[in-house]
Amino acid sequence: MAVPEKCVKCGKVVPWMVLVGNTTLSVFQIFVGTMAGSKGLIADGIHSGTDVLTTLMVIITVSLSERKSDKQHPWGRGKAEFLGAVFAYALLLYIAIMILFDAGKVLISGNIHPPHAAAFFCAVVAILANYILSAYGLCAGKKLNSPAMIANANENRSDMVASVAVAAGILLANIGFVILDAVAAFLVGLMIGRMALKLGISALRNLIDESLPAEKKALIEKVALQYQEVKGINYLHTRRVGQQAWVDMEIIIDSKHTVKEGHVITREVRAALMRRFSQIKDITITFTCRENPAAAGVGIKPRAAMTLNKQLRPAA
Repeated sequence: MAVPEKCVKCGKVVPWMVLVGNTTLSVFQIFVGTMAGSKGLIADGIHSGTDVLTTLMVIITVSLSERKSDKQHPWGRGKAEFLGAVFAYALLLYIAIMILFDAGKVLISGNIHPPHAAAFFCAVVAILANYILSAYGLCAGKKLNSPAMIANANENRSDMVASVAVAAGILLANIGFVILDAVAAFLVGLMIGRMALKLGISALRNLIDESLPAEKKALIEKVALQYQEVKGINYLHTRRVGQQAWVDMEIIIDSKHTVKEGHVITREVRAALMRRFSQIKDITITFTCRENPAAAGVGIKPRAAMTLNKQLRPAA
């Protein structure tokens, strides 16, 4: 199915909205955290600050990936999004290590004072802001199948969870458990590091041509097998390039069909898949023939193959 126009427009606005939101939130958290003496809130503000850099990365890489294919880039520039995601998560991992080091130093020294109560209200504002930013980002990223947008939205979601931990630490520190503000900062660092490693590895896998998820491959096979002339799928290879995917498959048809008929069948299957899946940029389909069951017991016999290279676009 084609992506609704309103989702495309939203996808262009969301990165800028997230950029402004994270910039404002980061400055607000670091300022209040410094004035209130809250290590947890400062760590959370730094985390929001990294989101500013990663959002800029999203704006740049999505712009690159949307450029049309040319002679120098016949497969497009979609992998710019995965490269940007790897950069974002590497940066987050570095920030996580710095936060852990700083919080650990405070915990070891024992020089801890409870933060001002204003830090708690700032943390609550951060929770609400990150929830709104992550919700918009995930919606746009999933609709457009953008790994960079989804990566950025996941960072805002992790910020929200971190802000919950910070708010709890500040509140408990003000009722007698003074160490918990620094503990909250340490937990923020751990959460950032865990997310950076997990999603960074996923982005690296896509850089080396990871295939589509099994459920999406199953849907592609289901559409192809809806044609009575298609008796099976010999193989189905897919690879992701940014927001889009390339597909290479071989279908099985009866040997009673001529090469010309096989050409028509593959063309019809290809057109149906391109209409059904807006994520697919291009498909190469070949066919092999299966002998009639009444024949001499031969299972699958290659008879003819034809590659369809004509570029077709998904139906609107």
